Amino acid sequence: MNSLTVRNRFEKKEERRVRFGITRGQALLFLITFTLFFYLLTELVFASSPMEEPQGIEVIVQSGDSLWSLAVQYNTDQHMDVRDYIIEIKDANGLESNRIYPGQTLILPDTP
Repeated sequence: MNSLTVRNRFEKKEERRVRFGITRGQALLFLITFTLFFYLLTELVFASSPMEEPQGIEVIVQSGDSLWSLAVQYNTDQHMDVRDYIIEIKDANGLESNRIYPGQTLILPDTP
């Protein structure tokens, strides 16, 4: 028997290292996913244009007020129809109906 082929039974066996945690590939995948997620999140948040504040007079609705009475009172353009001014008031305040309530704050846009 050749001494090169016989194992030394007294030789210490080399222990295999056990890896705990994540591998480089998993870390890279996590980093890419994390970056993509926050990129898309910031695009959603900052992509919308900032809301423009309508220029005009801020009025608190009193009991008995209507859009018609407010439009007649605050319309400074004599050539603009009251109905057109009511449409501008509704657009400026995001109103879908003509119903307004006491205590509600409305912005009455400036008329040219």
